[in-house]
Amino acid sequence: MKLTRRILSIILIPLAWIILPIPSNGQDPVSENIFAHVSKNIAVAGERVWFAVSAIGSGKKVYSKIAYLELVDRNGQPVFQTMIYLENGHAEGYLDIPEQLQSDHYLLRFYTRISPFHGNSGVFNQFVTIINPNRPPQPQQEIKKTDTYIFQKPQLLNNSATLTAKKRSELKIPLPSSENSGTVSISISLSNPYLPDSYHGFIDGSIYKKPSSRETYIPEPFGHIIYTKNLHAVIDTTETFFVSAHGSQSVLVSAKPNLKGELFFELGALKDYNFLIAQSSNTEKQLNISTQSPFYPFEFMDDFRFPSLTIEEKDRPFLMNLIISSQIDTFFYPEKNEGFEPIVTGMLADITYLLDDYNRFEDIATTLKEYVPEVMVRKQSKKTLFKVMNKPLDNIFRENPLILIDAMPIFDADELATFNPEKIKKLDILTREFLFNKDQFAGVLSFTSFDNDFGGFELPENALYLSYPNIQRPMKLETPHFNDNWKESNYPDFRSSLYWNSGIVHTGTFGVFTSEITGDYEILISMPDQRGKSHVLKGRIQVTD
Repeated sequence: MKLTRRILSIILIPLAWIILPIPSNGQDPVSENIFAHVSKNIAVAGERVWFAVSAIGSGKKVYSKIAYLELVDRNGQPVFQTMIYLENGHAEGYLDIPEQLQSDHYLLRFYTRISPFHGNSGVFNQFVTIINPNRPPQPQQEIKKTDTYIFQKPQLLNNSATLTAKKRSELKIPLPSSENSGTVSISISLSNPYLPDSYHGFIDGSIYKKPSSRETYIPEPFGHIIYTKNLHAVIDTTETFFVSAHGSQSVLVSAKPNLKGELFFELGALKDYNFLIAQSSNTEKQLNISTQSPFYPFEFMDDFRFPSLTIEEKDRPFLMNLIISSQIDTFFYPEKNEGFEPIVTGMLADITYLLDDYNRFEDIATTLKEYVPEVMVRKQSKKTLFKVMNKPLDNIFRENPLILIDAMPIFDADELATFNPEKIKKLDILTREFLFNKDQFAGVLSFTSFDNDFGGFELPENALYLSYPNIQRPMKLETPHFNDNWKESNYPDFRSSLYWNSGIVHTGTFGVFTSEITGDYEILISMPDQRGKSHVLKGRIQVTD
């Protein structure tokens, strides 16, 4: 009956469809074009590089909620990976370059879970050069680039002449006129002298082998989906698996395996988690699942080659400036941790008990007996049972309820009965049938600790702690100039990146403040046209003494 059903606020998204393309009148509605604007293409190991990424489908449709970033070495191995949450198809993020990387050229790539399946424009690639003063580049055989893979070059600004400016001075730069007065992204950074001209710019997914038709297709229109596999030889498709995600907030999701043993857990709006805990409704069987990497296993085409990196003694002044800039950035140019907005988690409870409103007892069983008339505590065959009142029918459920601590399921009622609730903040109770995906529970008991740490309750024996990639926490620069104190003569201004601003509204001009580092700087301006496709314009600034 409808009156006997209440649902969790965010975690009841059906999962049976997620490996199937969405149908549409013979057209593919989920193809996506990926574009990224990277703040610089040369950096020092340990430095932070900013970027903006967009995932837009045909007709400006926005579909995916998650974008993926990888930094890849010349052997095709990722050395850095992160997930970025997309708002209306766009996001600003950052690449924290690992400190141990060898000096070399690396490839940055961006994509979504579905974009590689729908044409080359679903993957964005750009070379960046990483300098590590403690790990010089390895000798590489000189590779002559063929015309097989053509990198798309930015167009020249309307005024293609190089602008000139003195160091530590202000320079006004006019923005080009645009048929679409939408948002733009702008970066100004020291030019990269090590990347061959034919490798400048960006390239699409043509450098990769095509995805296999056997690859699992996982759209993410609501949020991230955790893909796992049940490794048991015999697959029970009626068995329910639970994954609880824990961080500043906690959420429980569930799934049943298909005939291949595949499990898909939809995190929905949850973006902020630190770890995952997996359990099964079959507590008698050893849990044997494996989380699959959310990142796509790309393979380069056999004839695609990275350029070689050669550093000579004459490059010492340039490299010293680059290294000094990276060290100064860490200490003097502040960033602002935006964090994720809290989301609604848990259930819409029928009744809530704040345990600090009552005298504390030494265990959960006594607490429930004394204060919570909606729950009956019983013993049967020396086992503790918790039974919840079924208020719509004015009787007691015969079956066991779903019991949670900070969204983690508890299947051992004896352990819970003797647990000291001193660190438990509240108890939410659902006194009616509860439908959770394809499972039905006789009510819910949901305990919440003060610190979202299970109140000290130990991890169940049959549970697995899963280490899993996090979604990148939002971060913003305090100022697009990287340095808000540029006028102070005693302030150590050695910026190699002069400006970074993403998603700003198109205006006539913008101001730039140069630093102590002289040399050739590159201006990149990306702006959308009326079809939503981004165009990149390029200019240069020569900073002199």
